[in-house]
Parts: sequence; C-alpha cells; structure tokens
Amino acid sequence: MNTAFLIPNNHDLIEAVASRLIKDGKDYTSNLVVFPGKRPSHFLRRAIAQKEQGAVIPPAIFSMDEFVDYVYAEKLGVINRKIDVIDAISILYEIHKKSSKPIGGDDFINPDEFFSIGLKIYHDIEELYIENIDKGQVRNIEPLIEGGVPKKTKERLHSLSYYYDEFYKKIESLNLSTRSLRYHFISKEISKSGLEHYKQIIIAGFFALTASEKIIFKNLFNIGNASFIFQDGTGISEKINNSDLGFRVTQPMDGSSDLVKDNNRELPAIHYYQSPDTHGQVLGINSIIADKLKEGNVDEKTVFVLPSSETLFPLIHHTLSVLSEDDYNISMGYPLHRTPIFGFLNNLMQSINSMEGEHFYIPDYLNLILHPYVKNILFNGRADITRIMFHTIEEELIEKKTVTFATLSEIEGNEEIFNNILKKIEKNEAKVTKEDIKTHLNTIHRNIIERYIGFKNVGNFAQKGIEVLTYIYENSTARYHPLFYPYFEAFIESFNAISNSLMKDTILDKTVSYFNLFKKYIMTCHVPFKGTPIKGLQVLGFLETRNLKFDNVFILDMNEDIIPATGKNDSILPFKARKALNLPTYADSDKIAAYYFDTLIRGAKEIHLYFTENDKKEKSRFVEQLIWERQKKSKGMQSSNYIKSIAYSVELKNETPASINKTEDILKYLRDYSFSPTSLNTYLKCQLQFYYKYVLKIGEKKDISDEIENVDIGKFVHKVLLNLFNDKKGRNLTEKDFRKEEIDNIVERLFEQDYGKNPIGANYLLQLQIKNRLQDFLQDYQIPLIKKIPVKILNLEERIVREVEISNVRFKLEGNLDRIEKRDEQIFILDYKISSNKNYLKIRFDKLDPNNRETWIKAIGSIQLPFYLYLYSESEKVNIEKINCCFLLLGKTNINEEIELPLFKTDEDVKRSYDTIKDIIFKLLQEITDSKIPFNPASDIKNVCPDCEFKNICGTQWLSKKKWN
Repeated sequence: MNTAFLIPNNHDLIEAVASRLIKDGKDYTSNLVVFPGKRPSHFLRRAIAQKEQGAVIPPAIFSMDEFVDYVYAEKLGVINRKIDVIDAISILYEIHKKSSKPIGGDDFINPDEFFSIGLKIYHDIEELYIENIDKGQVRNIEPLIEGGVPKKTKERLHSLSYYYDEFYKKIESLNLSTRSLRYHFISKEISKSGLEHYKQIIIAGFFALTASEKIIFKNLFNIGNASFIFQDGTGISEKINNSDLGFRVTQPMDGSSDLVKDNNRELPAIHYYQSPDTHGQVLGINSIIADKLKEGNVDEKTVFVLPSSETLFPLIHHTLSVLSEDDYNISMGYPLHRTPIFGFLNNLMQSINSMEGEHFYIPDYLNLILHPYVKNILFNGRADITRIMFHTIEEELIEKKTVTFATLSEIEGNEEIFNNILKKIEKNEAKVTKEDIKTHLNTIHRNIIERYIGFKNVGNFAQKGIEVLTYIYENSTARYHPLFYPYFEAFIESFNAISNSLMKDTILDKTVSYFNLFKKYIMTCHVPFKGTPIKGLQVLGFLETRNLKFDNVFILDMNEDIIPATGKNDSILPFKARKALNLPTYADSDKIAAYYFDTLIRGAKEIHLYFTENDKKEKSRFVEQLIWERQKKSKGMQSSNYIKSIAYSVELKNETPASINKTEDILKYLRDYSFSPTSLNTYLKCQLQFYYKYVLKIGEKKDISDEIENVDIGKFVHKVLLNLFNDKKGRNLTEKDFRKEEIDNIVERLFEQDYGKNPIGANYLLQLQIKNRLQDFLQDYQIPLIKKIPVKILNLEERIVREVEISNVRFKLEGNLDRIEKRDEQIFILDYKISSNKNYLKIRFDKLDPNNRETWIKAIGSIQLPFYLYLYSESEKVNIEKINCCFLLLGKTNINEEIELPLFKTDEDVKRSYDTIKDIIFKLLQEITDSKIPFNPASDIKNVCPDCEFKNICGTQWLSKKKWN
C-alpha cells in the first residue's frame, strides 16, 4: 500500500525506516530502501542488527545515484559505460572544434585551455538534461532576458544549445551514458524495471528533487509498493506540496500533526563560539572534548561537521591526535590538489617546465629532490644515505649559486659532489662506494625526472604518472605515512581515468599543456577517507550528515559563504536564465542548506557552533537566526551574552637571550679550535653568535639566486687580484704591469668560470662594473703609488698557522693574508674590502682600555689587522715596528690613496698601541676558554641583533634598527 509520512525533525529517520521494514524471520530482502546519500545505509544495517540482536539478511539499500545505476544496468539491462569528467571534456572539445561559433572564439584552442569552460558547459548541460529541459527551451529564453544580459552572455546561451544537442547525440552514438542521462532514462522506463517483486520500496529523507527524480518517485508511487518518509524541517512543506509528485503527505507519523513545522518546539542546548581564525576554533573544541573523554561520552553519537575541507587537517593534528585511530571515523572527501602527492607532482612538473634545452633551473631542481618523497628514497634499506646525497648536492649547487642552470649529466659527473658525499657517509660508518652513489642518483633521475620528459599523447602522460608514483611508493619511506596510501590510490585512479578516457590519444603541442590539463582535472577530484562508518566519533562534511541523528554536534566554520555557500555557482547561465528555465538558483541551494542544518541541530541534544569573525568574515545567517530566536525569548538580551570568544593567550614579552654555560665537551673543542680573526670579531660582537656559528656550526641556509650577493662579489674580486698579481711577485712593480687588456681578460675568464658564458642583465652590468672599478684601482691608486715609492709583492693569499701559549694554555691561530708587500724598507699587510665604510673596521685606540671590557666592543671595529700583524711578525721574525697593515676600501666612490685605512698612522702609534691590542687578543682567547664565563648575549643588542642570522633562535627577531633610530 502506498503511503507518505512526515516525521518530526527531532526524530531519528533511520529508526523510522527500520520500524517500517517487512521481514521474514531475519530476512529483510523483500525491502528496497533509497536515501539521498550513501552514509545512512551503514546506520540502517546496524539498526536492523541491533533490533534482531544478531546477524540478518539486510534489505537492498541504495543512495539515489546507486539506485538509478542499479535500475539502469541490473533491472533494465542497459549496458554502457558512465563517462568520467575527462571523457565529457574530450567530447565537448571535439564539438567545440567543429562549431562555427565556438564559445570564447579562438581563446580555447587546446584541450587544457578549453578544460575550465568545458567543465562549466558539462555541469550546465547535465543539469538541463536531468531537469528535462530541451534544446528549444534553452534557445527560447534569450528574448526573455534581453534587457539584462550582456552581449557575450547571450552568445554563450546560443552556443550552449548547440553543445547541449550535439553532446547527447554523441554520447548515444558512442554507447555511453552520463549521470543525468541515466536519471532521464529511468524516469521514462522505471515502470518496466520489474521492481514489483519487492514487497516494499521505501524512499526516505529527500528534500530538493530534480525533475527526473520527481517523475521517478511519481511512477514508483503508482506501482503500488512504495512508501515515502519525509522529515519535517525548514521549507519541507513547500517542497513536498509543490513538487508535482502526484501525491500529498496526508498521514502523519510519530506525533507529527501537520506539514507545518512546530515552531514552538524547544531547540536543544546551543553554544556559540567566536574565534579569530580556524585554529582558534579547533583549540576551542579541544577543551570540551577533553572533558567528554573523561566522562566516556565520545562515541558515534558525537559528530564534528566540517563544511570546509580546509579545517580537516588542523582538526586531525590538534584534536583527533589524542584519540586512537579506532576511536574516530572520517568520512568526507578531501581535495586531491591539497595533498602532498600533488605538491610532489607539481614540483616535478615545474622542474621540467622551467628547463632550457637540456638544462634544469637549479632552484626548481632542488625543490624536487628535496621533497620528502624524493630525499627519502631508500638506498639498501636506508633513507639517510639519500638525504646526505641530496643535501650535499644542494650545498654544492648553492655554493655556485649564480650558475642557475645545469644538466643532469653535469650533476652526475661532478666528482667533487660525490667526494663530499662519501666523506659525510663515512662519518655514519656506512660501507658505500662512489659508484654506488652515482648509480643511486642516476636511478632516481631516470625514474622520476627523465621519465616525465616527453609524452606521446595524453594516455602516455597518465601512464608515466602512474610509473613515477609507483616508483615512489615502492622505493621511498612515503608509504609508511598513514595517509599516503589513500592519496596514492586516489591519484592512481585519477591517472587511470585519464589513460582510459576518450582523450587518451590526444596529442598536445607543448609539455606544459599536459601539465595544465592534469592540474585542472585534479581540481575536480577528491580523496575519500575510508573509516568505520558506524564506530567512534564521526568527522563528516556538511552534506554527509543528511538523514543522520547525533546527540553531540560540533559544527566548525559557521561563516557566511561557507554555510550556506551562497554565490559559489560554477555556471555559465546567468541568474535570470536559470529562473526562466526553472533551474535551481543560489536561493534554492541556500534552502537545501537551511533544511539539512535545521534537521541536524533539532535532532541533537547538545550543539556547539564555531565561527570566525573579523574584518573579512562574518557569522552565518543561520547562526544569526538562531541567536535572534533566542533574543526574542529572552526579551532582547545582547547577542554577545550568548557568544563565547576564543582568544589566543599570547604573552608579548621580549626578553634578553639567556646565557649558555660551557660544558667540558665545549671547552675541549675550544682548546683544539683554530681561531681566525673573523671568529674573534664575531665573539667580540656577540658571544652567542660565536657559539652558534663556530661551536654548533649552524649556518644560515643559502638560496640560489640570479643575483650575485656582496659576499660573492668580494670573493670574486679577491680572485681577480690574485690572478693579476700572482706572476708579479718578488720584484718591483712597474707601470707596464697594469694593462687594461689584462685586467679585462682576467675578469671575463673568471666570470665565465663562476657565472657562465655571455652574462646578461644584472650580471652583465656587474661584470662591467667590476672591470671599471679595478681599472680605477690600478690607474688611480696602484700606479700613483709605485711612481712615488718602490713596491715589491712578497706574497699573496698567504695562510699562516701559529700556536701561542698564554698562561700555560696553548692556542691555535690562523689567518689568510690577502697581500704582503714591501714599500722601501717597510712591510705592508693589505686586506681588500669592497665596502666603503671604514667605521666598522677601524680601531679607536684613544677610547680603548685593555682593563675595561666594556670599551672593547665600542672601540674595536675589526681585530683582523692586528691579528695578521701578530701572526706575520711571529712567523717571519720581523720587528713589529717594520710592519704596518691597512684595509683597501675598493668600494669608495673616489679611488685614490685615501682608500687606505691603516692600522697605525705613525711609527709612534705602533710602539704605543700594538701591545695594547695584542693584550686584548690574548685576553679574548683566555675568556673564550674560561669555564666560569658563559657565552653571553651581545651588550648592544639594538644594533647587533637585527642583522643576526640567529635572531630567531635567540628570540630577538622583534628587534629592528628602525625602532632605535
């Protein structure tokens, strides 16, 4: 007997269905049940089993899509394949190419360019077909909306009717089907389906119906064995009584007296939470869940509803992590383009996209090889060997950071890289040969990078994608991550869909077109999280809650434009056209969201609603309405009285970095350490910086850049001057030693070695600038000097290592002296600086007191020259009064004799000041190795810390020089 029921919105729909089932003992197979979605079937089977207290033979339970497919294939025996999105785009693209008036004109020439508009066309024509709208209706709506539609939109409408007609002709000729085609077909043929053999068909929990669904339900009702169970909720009366179903709900069930919702029914307890961001919402949940866990009140009757998938992983990491995997179930789709596998594939595609011939752009190459999936590929069962290999390659390529392109063979043939890899591996006591590492790197390059260069067609591209991911799965530690396999499986399915699609034989003219096509397709794909649907705390998307009842409901992201998702209409049909065709609009989507929100919260006992409110986001209209209803009952109480604010507890307290004590291991290391003037300068400036840089050997990670940094320019200039003067040692310099052609040739030759041939742009200008600057140095400083006084170069880049004993403790000192020359009878030690600023280099002896530690940092710019002076005089046994030192400031605007910044200006300064600065050097060495003196922060943190590479470790990143000016 046909019946149509309406149950109250606080009743359990699953129980209502279970109570209506016909059985023969424990056999329920005479029933067929259809819900809008898939999830209620799990709960209905459990309800039946609990009712029977044991195993049963369940009824046939389907979602609406599953029911249509079942009738189409099983009952009506229609055999054809339901196409995927990529198939639909392929067919539409072929129609597009043949059209005399294609959408977008010539803008969508290739399939990857057509994909986005093709997807909109497909969604629209599928909607038109499931709503039984014919081509003529689409064509006829144009004059109805003439006044308010732009010209381009009207042209689209005309084109759409063409696509609409041609697409389904093509589908039928290929013996294929789509979702809408199956619905449309079933609506006409369901009376022939033989469903009469079921004693009862129950259609439960529906709200909004398409035209095809209405016809299907009307025909099922006429067959005579169908029962319809609707659930009371916002807008249900309008939907049912105006739906042209051919029947009205006249028989109330379980106390529902009428179709009109009982607005006087008390709402359950609702709690509102306002947060500055999503993480605040998640943290707000944590305290409540912690209490419920103590009470043992977290089970399948508790649901976390996530209208936005972006909230899933904050919830997993910060809330669900306290539960075991068996204590919760995630059943919602997550976008594939937000997964790490997509990040890996994107890095791979980008590294190939940016190639110049066979040369890879090194930053993109490094991004690929340093992706966790790649750098953790196993070598003889170990991932650490691969990490060492790739990080060593990174260091080597960054060292030559302005060489921004390299071939794989150049990397594989770089002996220095493999020598450094072996040195690092030997420290780990691994028995690995250089050939082993070369083979390992070559294998990775072949199976990941080279495999993805060049494709025969779209199908071949997809097959290679499967091969790359399979290689990662079989050879990397990635598979040990608990979420990797679901991602991997979903991507393999997506690649298979492409490789088996109607587009598989399509040849694209550019490699980037394959990549763009893939990325656009992946944007349509989701990975399903498969858990135990009826066990443990439930984590669901908003629509996954349809027809289900929970006691404790937590809904996050209750913000406007998320729930309801107003305005998110991916259609080429304007609003007026949709209204004219009686197609659902955003207003109808809002009504669907309002209905399911209403049935969800009114069936619960306790509800927690979380939303973000700031200058960009506002709470959902559903929240506003609930608060307004509560205000009316409480006679106008302020809404803020109902809302709890979730705020971060941030203590904005800036403390001076703590000192670090010296352990015995540190002291032992320091006693064996070779001190350079640079390390002592660092210690003098900041002892913590010395500790991090020279004891812990922490260094700021360098990046590859197209620009040459100052430190590299300085090294390059040193190299040029070494090459220039190297064959001029041991004799007096003459003007003939400085020819313009020679300096230009040296600069060009070394520039090519370090930065490649034919520099362009900024590098070309830099090369020219270096040439001109060094020409000025020779013409305006060097030649005038040798004309005035005899100059003989004694040595260049001389490395001196000495030991000194101070208070019975021996220290190692080392220095690299740029240039040592003799001017008449006096020896000069020169150090090149590309800077023009002398303030950070000179020593103010008049302000320096060796017995007052506080004066050292203020008076000493650099300890480098006196350090070199001591090393050289001790090494060569030369009287200190016969030596002077100076910096040559090559960066000064005017090059002349004033670029010299001497340590001592007169002989009297040498006699008076040398012992003072030498004493300070010795005291610094003793202080560094004194166990009673910890490593302390800089005394002048306002000037030292802002530029320090370790400020994030010390917590002084809040400091800015601007604040102190």
